[in-house]
Amino acid sequence: MSNNYHDQAENLRKHFQDAETKIITISGGKGGVGKSVFSVNISSELALRKNKVLLFDSDAGFANASILLGKTVKKTLSDYIDGKISIEDCVHETDSGVNVISTGFDFKDWKLFQNNFNGTMAQEFLALARKHDYVIIDTGAGYSDKLIHFYLASDKIFLVTVPEPTAIVNAYTLIKALSMLDVDSELDVILNMITDKSEIRSVEEVLRKTVKNFLNKDINNFYKFVHEKSIHESVKRQIPIVRYKENNAFSKNLKILVDDITNNKRTKKLSFTERFKKIIGIEVR
Repeated sequence: MSNNYHDQAENLRKHFQDAETKIITISGGKGGVGKSVFSVNISSELALRKNKVLLFDSDAGFANASILLGKTVKKTLSDYIDGKISIEDCVHETDSGVNVISTGFDFKDWKLFQNNFNGTMAQEFLALARKHDYVIIDTGAGYSDKLIHFYLASDKIFLVTVPEPTAIVNAYTLIKALSMLDVDSELDVILNMITDKSEIRSVEEVLRKTVKNFLNKDINNFYKFVHEKSIHESVKRQIPIVRYKENNAFSKNLKILVDDITNNKRTKKLSFTERFKKIIGIEVR
């Protein structure tokens, strides 16, 4: 790596070292557990509280966060990489007050993003992220080497699962994978789609024990969300449920979750810029 490249990285660190932007990653061991629903609704609730929020849908080929927000995304990061538009043109404002940016709807878009996220693009994306109070990263389901840097850079990771055997096994597998990365982020668990409350205790015990054994840390918060029929309605209407049914049980519980996010004063060991460089794979010295 050239000295000029290191000089550029050092200048960026100095320029952004005071940024207070928080990075939150929403992940899950398998698909269909409601991960994108939480990404969208956490983002929307933060925006309702006058925060500037950037929702980054990194699930290339299956990106749906913009759809859940009622926004048709016609310009993605792949268009920026191809030199067709500026990176600001990739950001789409939504009626929920959330800015959303997508890697694209084809699998090739994620590969383009990974392979080109350096130099000028890294600087521009970093500057874009710094303009926001929160960057919410909606990942694809399961573990992938392509997502390593997201986990490492996060202030907080939400692991979304459901009380169903395969989902719990996949969550267990994801936790074991995270244990290999020396993750410093806080880890919260969201147990979603609960239909039988008698299942909660056993699932919580298993996941708490797994996190303790493999990550040598405790689950920071364990949130429980019962199955909510109005979620389906909000998805069909493309309106976040915290806006569509703001006083139902799901929305009230989600507001408690967001309270915990906004009240969390934990400081990461690394600056925002250093953590963001972990996302893009730039060496920090």
